[in-house]
Amino acid sequence: MRKYSLFLLVLTLFFLSCTKDRVIEVAPIVYPVEYWKKDSLVYTLFQGGVELNQQVTTYGISSPDTLTLTYETSSFNLTFLDGDKGNATLGFTSGVFSFDIDSLYLYGADTLRQKVVQKGDSLMILETSILNGEYLREYRDYYQLLDINAEAPIVSFKNDIYDPIFYNNGEGRCMPCHNDDGGQIRLVPADLAYDELISGVSKNDGGVPYINTVQPGESYLYRLAIDDNVEYAMPPNSDLTPFEVETILMWIAQGAQNN
Repeated sequence: MRKYSLFLLVLTLFFLSCTKDRVIEVAPIVYPVEYWKKDSLVYTLFQGGVELNQQVTTYGISSPDTLTLTYETSSFNLTFLDGDKGNATLGFTSGVFSFDIDSLYLYGADTLRQKVVQKGDSLMILETSILNGEYLREYRDYYQLLDINAEAPIVSFKNDIYDPIFYNNGEGRCMPCHNDDGGQIRLVPADLAYDELISGVSKNDGGVPYINTVQPGESYLYRLAIDDNVEYAMPPNSDLTPFEVETILMWIAQGAQNN
């Protein structure tokens, strides 16, 4: 009996020693914070399952449309432009969020549900659909994941200025006055617009260069946008939003690249 008890004691000590050697330290859970910036909006109109029309709206680099998701507290912050382009203000809402199967719910002043079409390491696509009789309106928001510690991104002339501000499929802020037929400076197509801006000078106000990368604030393009001691502010019918003006100034300050 004593030999059996001694054997059990030795066996127990052996297993305890093995268990001690195999203890694994578990790292504390780190709850991420995701900063998403809206890159574009795709609007599609369907009738009876047939696509009738599709429009793509791209967002400039300084656009404020962002969505922040804090997983530790399940809270969100949403910023956006509120109002039309000529009289836009910065909108903001916050609350809590949850992912449920294929949907993202934002619970703030109102509840917003969006279908999660895709959510990966750097891209999130959210969809909202509105059915009106036989017509279906589908809105897809494309978000890019931001690194808040990264350096300021380089403004693209084509993607951040020409497409969303100047041209926008012929309906931009500088159209139709500055198409390939008219205006003191032609802004169609994109390559011609860039050349005219880089080499051009104003026909009013003393022949000021449109682009001055040494003194960006003295660029005639920027002065036209903010109505700074110019004969005719541009565009004449509605002011650019502060975010559009900031994008133009940032592009000039970064060297006015043809990118």
